[in-house]
Amino acid sequence: MPDVRIRRAGADDAFIVAALHLQSAREVGHGGEPGFLDRFADAWLASRPDHPTWIAESHGEHAGLLTARRLRPLPFPGRPEASWLYVGTVFVTPAHRKRGIGRALIEGMLEWCRTSDVKWVRLNADTSQHEFYKALGFTPATTTLEYDLREDS
Repeated sequence: MPDVRIRRAGADDAFIVAALHLQSAREVGHGGEPGFLDRFADAWLASRPDHPTWIAESHGEHAGLLTARRLRPLPFPGRPEASWLYVGTVFVTPAHRKRGIGRALIEGMLEWCRTSDVKWVRLNADTSQHEFYKALGFTPATTTLEYDLREDS
């Protein structure tokens, strides 16, 4: 894919990351809100070391984004120190879909993981996306449980 470039987002990209994140949210039915871009950019900048983000560029346009959360467990006797990554968003703009950009974002993130202390990657995906992720090497996780506190309010 010579017309696509995947790169880690830097501090100067805060508003690009915020705008792509907002575009992703709008696509799944969430509207914008006053001040969101500033609020998101400030929060992302403050937590950037633990929120690695990749931007896809194609023909001079921002074509997509992958955001993740890096989790670093506290040391434990006999366990090597390692972190893991939770992928929160993989988004490709409508004009750039079906061109391998989602795959390129995942591959760029995985390459970075291989050069860091990240030892596994997790993500949630609709069942319609499972084949896409399986083709990239992801396997279903069977040990994850959750407790939903939203029901308690």
